[in-house]
Order: sequence, then C-alpha cells, then structure tokens
Amino acid sequence: MRACIAAMAAAGVLMGTPAAPVFAQPADLSAEAMAVHLAEIGTWNFAARKKGPDGKSECTEVWHFDADGTGWVQSGEQRVTLSWRTEKDSSDDRWLRLTPLASTAGADCMGKPSDPAAYPEKEYGFVVMFKNAGDALTCRPAPYLMVDGVLTDQRFLRDEDCWGWLDPVKRK
Repeated sequence: MRACIAAMAAAGVLMGTPAAPVFAQPADLSAEAMAVHLAEIGTWNFAARKKGPDGKSECTEVWHFDADGTGWVQSGEQRVTLSWRTEKDSSDDRWLRLTPLASTAGADCMGKPSDPAAYPEKEYGFVVMFKNAGDALTCRPAPYLMVDGVLTDQRFLRDEDCWGWLDPVKRK
C-alpha cells in the first residue's frame, strides 16, 4: 500500500505536506484532523466516478458534516440524516464511518425510491484520501491476496477501489 501511495504522491495525487488553500487537505493527517476539516468545510459535493451514458457522473449528491458528529446527505429527492465519525486503521488509512439515522421519502440520485421505514441503518465506512487541491477520493481498499492464496488483513488500495469524489463547497 505504501508503494501505491508513493506512486500516487509522485504523480501529484497525494501529498503529505501542508497546502496553502483553505480547502486543501489538513497538514495533520490524523483521523481527528480529518474530522475537524470535514466539519470546517461543512458542505461537500459528491460525484460518483462512474459515468452515465451522457458522460456525466451517474450520481451526484451533497454531503454535510457538522462538528457535533451529525450531518446529512441530499441524494436526488431523498435526504438522509446521519451520524458520522472518523478513525485511522493499522495501515494509516483514514476512515469515515457513517450511520444513516432517518430518511425522507423520494428517489435517490440513481432513481431508487427510499423507504423511511428502513431506517436507521447499520454503520458503514470508507477511506477518504485528500488531495492538495482540497478535494478527496472515497475508496474501499480491497483485501490483499498473497501469492500463496492467503487473504491477509492488509489492504491494498487500487484505482478501481475509489468510487467517488468529494469536493468542498466554497463558502461565500
């Protein structure tokens, strides 16, 4: 994984150094700093990396994080309220954990109708990798399969494991 991160850093995708813009990644790469950064920005645009027939993202949403660990996601006509937290795992990946608490009726960004009676849902999470421009990739690292066929606890982050972008909504 470190080799993958080093290659991405060499390509300008990730940098561990402080950046000047207010929307850039925090210089402190701890889970706590990520939580502060998400809440300081507050509102983020999400776009799935997968493209639809029109060449645009197949799903766009607005995500909002408050400093008290609450927030919401607006996906199409559906609004999901949630709680959130961050953590760093043994591989130094920073995870964002979300627990959907309630939902309005209405179709999400993919046109799927929501069922408010199905809430609350179980917590789920993914890795957030900030770039110096201030946006971030949302990824789910795959388990690493060793040459002998043994599946390890180690995770290896591949490009195909990153399914979306978070882009800060600039405040006026």
